[in-house]
Amino acid sequence: MCCWIGLIDNMQLLKTKFHIPGFNVDAAVSRERIRRLISDSCSIVVLSAPAGFGKTTLLSEWVGNCKTSVAWVSLEDSENSPGVFWSYLITAVSSVLNDCGRNSLEQIKSFGVSSIENILIGLINEIAGDGTEFTLVLDDYHVISDGLIHTGIEFLIDHLPSNMRIIIAGREDPRLSLSKFRLSGKLAEIRAAQFRFNADEAEALLNKVHGLDLNKEDIVSLRDKTEGWIAGLALAILSIKEQADRRSFINDFTGSHRYIIDYLVEEVLSGLGDEVRDFMLKIAILERFCPELCQAVTDNPYSSRILMNMEQNNLFLIPLDNNREWFRYHHLFREFLLKNLKETHAGEVKKLHGKAFTWLKGKGVGTEAFNHGVLAEEYGEAAELLSENAPGLFSESGGYMLKRFIERLPEGIVHGNPDLCSYSVWLDVLAGDFESVDLLYRDIFKGNKTVAGFIFLIKGYRYFYQTGEFEKSIKELKDCLQVLPEKDVLVREMGELVLGLSLRYSGDMASSDDYLGKISLDGDIPVLTAISYGDILLVKGKLSMALSFIERTIENGRERYGENLVPEYGFLYILKGRILRERDDIGGALKACRKGLYLARNNEYVEIIFLGNLEYARILAADKNYAESERAMAVSIEAARVSSAWGECMSRAYKIRIEISRGNIGYAEELLKGMVDSSVTEVPYRQYYEYLSYCRYCLCKQETGRVHGITDAMIREDIPVKRAGRLIECYVLKAIAYYVERDMDQALETLGQAFLISEGEGQVRVYIDEGEPMQALFAEALKRGLLPDYLKKYVGAGDTRSVMINEFNENFNGREIDILRLMKKGCSNKNIAETLFLSVNTVRWYASRIFAKLGVKRRGEAVAFAEKYGLI
Repeated sequence: MCCWIGLIDNMQLLKTKFHIPGFNVDAAVSRERIRRLISDSCSIVVLSAPAGFGKTTLLSEWVGNCKTSVAWVSLEDSENSPGVFWSYLITAVSSVLNDCGRNSLEQIKSFGVSSIENILIGLINEIAGDGTEFTLVLDDYHVISDGLIHTGIEFLIDHLPSNMRIIIAGREDPRLSLSKFRLSGKLAEIRAAQFRFNADEAEALLNKVHGLDLNKEDIVSLRDKTEGWIAGLALAILSIKEQADRRSFINDFTGSHRYIIDYLVEEVLSGLGDEVRDFMLKIAILERFCPELCQAVTDNPYSSRILMNMEQNNLFLIPLDNNREWFRYHHLFREFLLKNLKETHAGEVKKLHGKAFTWLKGKGVGTEAFNHGVLAEEYGEAAELLSENAPGLFSESGGYMLKRFIERLPEGIVHGNPDLCSYSVWLDVLAGDFESVDLLYRDIFKGNKTVAGFIFLIKGYRYFYQTGEFEKSIKELKDCLQVLPEKDVLVREMGELVLGLSLRYSGDMASSDDYLGKISLDGDIPVLTAISYGDILLVKGKLSMALSFIERTIENGRERYGENLVPEYGFLYILKGRILRERDDIGGALKACRKGLYLARNNEYVEIIFLGNLEYARILAADKNYAESERAMAVSIEAARVSSAWGECMSRAYKIRIEISRGNIGYAEELLKGMVDSSVTEVPYRQYYEYLSYCRYCLCKQETGRVHGITDAMIREDIPVKRAGRLIECYVLKAIAYYVERDMDQALETLGQAFLISEGEGQVRVYIDEGEPMQALFAEALKRGLLPDYLKKYVGAGDTRSVMINEFNENFNGREIDILRLMKKGCSNKNIAETLFLSVNTVRWYASRIFAKLGVKRRGEAVAFAEKYGLI
């Protein structure tokens, strides 16, 4: 089986990335004219110009004259990932500041970069504490497009220690907000206009460095025609050296530099021997090459010697290792060569790719081999190669890379290959698209066990996720695991995951326990199995065990993948966020949930979008960030709406809870319409979310009988199977029902049942999210010595008051009370706005909420009700 290089491995840093290019005074022109622009008085320097303008050469010359230490990072596309980028940057800083940043690197390794600002705060403090003056150079920053990296760099620049400078060089302006630094004089910018060679510099390059002995007229002509573009002059020099009539060459040298380069490349190639020219053109199809690969592609037995000569003659080769075994072309030069190759050897291009495909496949370099196989249009063999590696690739990349590879093959080839067709359909299904499923039922796949296994898996998944028919899902998934070949490891794990979840959501905890019992906790547990295991632990209320298990699984994932975790780990981060939210660690919960959603950014799993945004909305609501919570909830509902009817109901049920907690009872009532049957007491397990939300609504209306009926039925179901998660919630709601009935003794006795379960696991939000009634119960439980120690700090927490009005239990926050008091004094909206430092529109918005809660239409009525019920 091939090794798919460059996808996801343990992250290793290349030492060559930190190498500062040397400046050869005999082979380059000093840029003192613009070197002075990198002023010591500027803490931020930006070099922005197209390729070939000499940015790196300028910096290498500047480093040679710099009196302080320099930390250098040469960036490539592979660093366009937050974890990789920050690891290189911090390691570069560490190289010049006595291992400064070691703690930051450990934080990245342990927790990732979802909270990069916290990591940077520690790094900035360490740099400032060290005191050593130095400059950080980020070369080729234009390859960075990740917004999280830009945000982190902006934070670093905003808080740059006084002993640190930063230089950013790239082909385009960095996507950073730097305008504020222009006014302060802290920013120096060097652009293409400054980089262009003037006549004196062009003369120095052409005559002093390369000894062409051109007259001033020829120098100015070349300088003008190349517009001072250094790479254009460099390419011209290669051609001029071979010209007998240099004046005619220069006179004929016209056009914008794009056409100049096309012309020059032809001239460079024509000045070489046929063997070297042919060799250079043919290996241009390779992104990287070594002598053996070059020989396979060109059939030239002297490939090693030619490569050595090319390097010595500065023919745009860049070594990729210290041993100079692997090389690549300068990117621009390779593009020029490819254009020339297609024009002069069009009939050979596919054959060259075919030779590269054969060699790379034989060496086990699957990624590059597949790429050349497609370009050679050897689709059948490329598909076979991809088919052989699909299970491993799916396991390694979570389906994202596999999907990209499959999309490069003709549809007919994919649909005719049982493995690729199965994976292609399965990837569509995971994204919520079931339209292509019929492809697996064609006669050509009859008798194929892989296809049969996928059919059972997809049917089971569809019953589970789309329709909520969990019993049918369980049957299909058991059949799937019976027929699916062992080689399809991750798909089997997915089947086991959905089976475990189907058992859980069906309410069959006995079978779930049997399923858990078959999972070996020794060694590295497959991530999908871990998701099912962690979810069931939460249902059973075992928060500590679940958290420990999840963190261990994530750490194992980091050891395997580095920071480039596959999307499936997003589920685990969301489960972790759920646990931390329940324990009232809102900061930790937000961090975990954001990491989970980040891993799902490519939308491989629609469930992560639905469940992740649902949990994110609950965490934000707990943090009183209702605007963001509403947005996250809307994303969750929409993601579930297009693919899962019961999932949409779950999201809406939690939205109802949040609206009730905010006092928006009328809106909650609207949302409940059509979701529940008020006459039902025996609730199907998959609908318990809706009915527990309905119970909260009933408590607002003081319809406690319905609450007792629903919670009693659930408690009877949960006690035998030890489904502690829901059990605590039912006891809490039942206790509040007794409180509303003014039966404090029964309320506390019931609440005590919840305390017995939660005390060892630390559940908090299940209590405090219920607002004022729970505060009253906590206060009374504290008086009677019944409140667990870990909950005592929550007694009296919160700033809400409660009043029974129009049969609704409405909450009024401090701001609303202040506005009612000012209304009582006869203040206008404008007076209130000025007194409370609000806008008039905000005052109007608060007033409308107050009127809605009190069921009135005028200020006078609102004040009268507020006085009657003791609000003011």
